[in-house]
Amino acid sequence: MKLQKIGGVGSIGLACLCAIYLVFFFLVFPSLGLIGPNDWIDPAKTIAAWNASPISFFLFDLEFILVSIAIILIVLALRERMQASAPNLMRIAVIGVSIACALWLAGALIDIIGKPPIISAKDASASRVAMGVVLGLDIGGDHAWGWALLLIGWAALKTKGLPRILSYLSVLGGILGILVFAVQPLMFVFTFLGIVWGVWLGVVLLRSKA
Repeated sequence: MKLQKIGGVGSIGLACLCAIYLVFFFLVFPSLGLIGPNDWIDPAKTIAAWNASPISFFLFDLEFILVSIAIILIVLALRERMQASAPNLMRIAVIGVSIACALWLAGALIDIIGKPPIISAKDASASRVAMGVVLGLDIGGDHAWGWALLLIGWAALKTKGLPRILSYLSVLGGILGILVFAVQPLMFVFTFLGIVWGVWLGVVLLRSKA
């Protein structure tokens, strides 16, 4: 299976994972008592929610691992597609994606491996610290992915390697990702845009000729 096709499958997978992410935040976690940002930084509420449904948190963390894999496949496919005309932009984009995936994986593994003992001990202080670290890693990953996405859009406009509107959508998504650390509600807009971008890009890559 050629890299373009693999990237297309990864892109469709990314869109599905973005949709699942929104389901977790707007349906699953509110049912566990985590509704707004203040609830997530309240150790008593996060510990109670974790104890009520540890599998929900495990699946949520697993999603970050799967997102990292999907995005690596996508960017490798896009690099193959556009590196001849924009080698430097795509090289830096790959570096940005590598940083993003490393941060997301670190946050997910801290939650999966390090958080359960803290929850079992009901250590509120340690829970608050762990939550701050994981949140920082996740937002840092979004920021790095935003830069990579911006560069991908720039390369696509330069090389005409993607449809023009999809290229502009990449640029817009990149800007939103970069700003997530400053305006955290943009995370949900960024994720919704990821659904549209992922499906559209997936179709483009899957239709690519050898």
